[in-house]
Amino acid sequence: MATKVLSGVVTRYPNLDVFDEKISHLTVVKKQISEMKQSVDIGWLRVNSLPLIRELEKTIEAWIVAHTSFLLNNTMRQI
Repeated sequence: MATKVLSGVVTRYPNLDVFDEKISHLTVVKKQISEMKQSVDIGWLRVNSLPLIRELEKTIEAWIVAHTSFLLNNTMRQI
């Protein structure tokens, strides 16, 4: 069944430069986020942004891992 459905379907993968650009961009954003202040005083209120910063770093790291894992798995399949 899958053969009939997928006949004539061509899978195209982006150029490696696209992956490199995206991974580099995510790395820069992660660095910028890690350099943000962990707490900010707004008048009499102190805002602790450390939990938000940590979650953003985890999310960005997950996207970096997803991109690099795709490249690794795709390369291994082609070899």
